[in-house]
Amino acid sequence: MSRLSVKARLLTALSVLASATLIVGIVAWIALGQGTERLERLHGDTLARVDAALRLSRQSAELATQAPYLLTLDSPFRIEQEGARAKSLLLQIAGDVADDRAFSDMLIKTRQAIAELVDESVLRAGFRDRVLRLNAELASIERQAAAQSAEALLGAAERQAWMMLQGQAAALLGAGRAENLVGVGEYQRAFTANVAQAGRASFRPDSVTQERLLMIAQGPEGLFELRRLELASKLRAEAALNHIRQAASELTAYSATQTEQAQASIAEERARATTAIALAKSTILTVGMASAIVALLAALFVSQYVTGNLRRISDAMMRLASGDRQARLPRGTGHGDEIGNLFHAFRVFRANAIRLDRSNRQMMRRTALYDNMMKGISDGVAILSDQGHLIAHNARLAEVLRIDPARLLDRPRLGQITNEGSAPDFAAQPSGITEVTTDDRHLEWRSSPLPDGGMVVLVADITERRNVADRLQQIQRIEALGKVSGEVAHDFGNILSTISGNLHLLQTAPAAKKEVMYQTIASAVDLGMSLTGRLLSFARRQHLAPEIVELAALVEGMADLIGFALRDEIALQLQITDRPLPVLIDPGQLESTLLNLCLNAGQAIEETGTIVLKVSAAAGQAIIEVEDTGCGMSPDVLAHVMEPFYTTREGGTGLGLAMVYGFINQSGGDVKITSKPGAGTRVTVSLPLHGAAQSRCNLPCFGTVLIVEDDTRDQKRAQELLSGAAGSLICTASPEDARAVIARGKIDLIVTDLMLHGRTEGWALARTALATNPNTRVVVASGHMPAINPLADIFAGRIHAVAKPLSARKLAEALSLGPKTDPI
Repeated sequence: MSRLSVKARLLTALSVLASATLIVGIVAWIALGQGTERLERLHGDTLARVDAALRLSRQSAELATQAPYLLTLDSPFRIEQEGARAKSLLLQIAGDVADDRAFSDMLIKTRQAIAELVDESVLRAGFRDRVLRLNAELASIERQAAAQSAEALLGAAERQAWMMLQGQAAALLGAGRAENLVGVGEYQRAFTANVAQAGRASFRPDSVTQERLLMIAQGPEGLFELRRLELASKLRAEAALNHIRQAASELTAYSATQTEQAQASIAEERARATTAIALAKSTILTVGMASAIVALLAALFVSQYVTGNLRRISDAMMRLASGDRQARLPRGTGHGDEIGNLFHAFRVFRANAIRLDRSNRQMMRRTALYDNMMKGISDGVAILSDQGHLIAHNARLAEVLRIDPARLLDRPRLGQITNEGSAPDFAAQPSGITEVTTDDRHLEWRSSPLPDGGMVVLVADITERRNVADRLQQIQRIEALGKVSGEVAHDFGNILSTISGNLHLLQTAPAAKKEVMYQTIASAVDLGMSLTGRLLSFARRQHLAPEIVELAALVEGMADLIGFALRDEIALQLQITDRPLPVLIDPGQLESTLLNLCLNAGQAIEETGTIVLKVSAAAGQAIIEVEDTGCGMSPDVLAHVMEPFYTTREGGTGLGLAMVYGFINQSGGDVKITSKPGAGTRVTVSLPLHGAAQSRCNLPCFGTVLIVEDDTRDQKRAQELLSGAAGSLICTASPEDARAVIARGKIDLIVTDLMLHGRTEGWALARTALATNPNTRVVVASGHMPAINPLADIFAGRIHAVAKPLSARKLAEALSLGPKTDPI
């Protein structure tokens, strides 16, 4: 007979426990079902009646509250609206008590009472509105009569007549405001007596007003009749209201009776539910005790058999984990159940541990081989984590970087252990080769990403290799110079041969031909001078006349000339920054350079195309870019394009780009060319911006500086020049705003344009500022400065005239020299 497994035995115990739980659940289900049924019955019958009774009580209270509200309303629309709400509420009440015939007659009478209340309220509101209109007219008449009776020039009879007229109006007003029929009758008798007395008087003040009062008081539409109808309607409405209140009281009593009956039903159902719950508790307790006994037996089995064998397996595993490969467990224990399977798993694990020991010994040999390889590499090796931290390196890394090996500890970043700028940004370029030059050394950084997100970096000192490459470039330069010398010798030989031949011919030539020979000799000399100038430009030794030039303005001024020089099929686009770009350069040579570059670009475009001439600034450099959509250049042509006498165009001299390169280098700039076949060419010329920061440092320091300039570009230029020398800088284009600023406070320096919005405002503005504050200094700038300064003698040393365009040098000279007022 096979032995039951631990699983089977535990499942048997759990099945018994589950059966007991199921029995408990069934009993609880039945009990809960019965309780739910009673609750549903209670909810469907008793609670529904309680809810209906409470709702009826609430509705009757609302009806009792809403009905009196109708008496307070004056608007017929609001009365009809509230009456409709009361009728709707009564319909709801009728629906709730539809089964009780005792209330049918009462509800019918109540509905009639509500209708009567609404009708009387509407009728009363109409009467009330008409009475209020008459009251307003009577109040006006009474005030008029009172004012007439108070006249000082009236006689006694006249005054008495006006006072009686005032009394008639007052009696009518009293009747219009009386609260009951008795009061209305009293005011009517007073009015009749007053009218009779006024009829016997000898003086009648205003017959029209008297007739109007009689018309208001008498007849079916008179005030007294309207007031009687209004008060009678009010009495009928109050009677209907009393009937509605009585019906509401009866409904409230009915709802209280229904609530008491529902409470009695709830108490009965509660007693039944208590009995059912007690029976369910007894059943659950009995089954629960049986379940506890089964659970106790299962626990004894687990503690004696299962736990004991698990302890033996645990002890053997601990010995195996500590390195004791001789730990063993007996065979046959728990054969056929899970304990036996665990014994078998231990034996398999022990065999795997023995094999793992052999694998570890092999891994140690591989690690030793890796260490030897790292030590034998001549380059520095660094392994970085995915966060860029150094996690492994060889000994050569510190030697190549020339740093203390201790700086490589604690997982630093490469940027932290190298000098600033000597390590590339591996985040921006995770793989590739980067050369970094520091002082007299050249380092080559090779990076390659790892599968886990880190990377391997190799650092090699290539200083010697770069020195060899530099020497090779010098040799190539000498070869280029030799080629230049040969070409120059050939060209000059042709020139000298022309001159020599014509000089010999001059000795025997007739006078008519001598002029032609002289012109031939002069042309040969001009050709030699031109060739010499190009060679000097290539050699960066030509004579230049540099001056501070606003680059953006110069390029913009060249646009028309360049456009005329290009073919009609080529479009020229300008992209010029608004920022001032002062550069120190020979303007004539720069214009020739721009024209040369644009003509070269136009020659590279075979049919239609576009040339983009862009001027911008970056990192203290003025940048000129000439980009075309031409045929482009191959890498071989691009490598030699700067060499003198190298050309791919028939009839070309090969000195154009070489001359451009020499001129720009001599001016402190650089030229770069990028091109691809079929993708066009871009020539980038970079020139250093003129040292504005250094020039600003030479300016005197001022507290508050006011700039008055209506030209936006000139205002920006002045703002840039003075921003470093001013504690506070104020800019405006309006002379009126400038005068307001001068009047408000102290201004140390004012820089103003002579012409503002087409008028000569500069001198007047300067006079105002100089007269207001004895410490203020003024600079008047203009592109057409007059020869005489009208304020020079009056404010000597405080007024300065400066010719545009403004520069830091001009301002520094004017403000430092003081009395100098002539245009600079």
